[in-house]
Amino acid sequence: MPYTPEQIEAEFQRLSATLARVQARAGRGLDYELERRLDAHRRTLSDMVGADGAVLVLDTVNAGKQAMGQERPGDYLAAMETSRRTLALVLRRLRHRAEAA
Repeated sequence: MPYTPEQIEAEFQRLSATLARVQARAGRGLDYELERRLDAHRRTLSDMVGADGAVLVLDTVNAGKQAMGQERPGDYLAAMETSRRTLALVLRRLRHRAEAA
């Protein structure tokens, strides 16, 4: 199913908001509600972006989950943010493709 650039951007913003909550929770143990949200974002965004960004979505979500569960989450938080930024670039490219079509 084709998604509009606005739908993809809205889902990315929801993922970013969840990641902000993950960052605040990092190092304090798993939060199953946040874990479920991350999994929902992973499923939705992976479907939206297809092969172009599915691996980045998975990397971002996995780093977020690891950050919550680690005593010293710094490396996972850095990986999460790097993946999120790269994903944002991929989404911008997809948006430009959609607008050009």
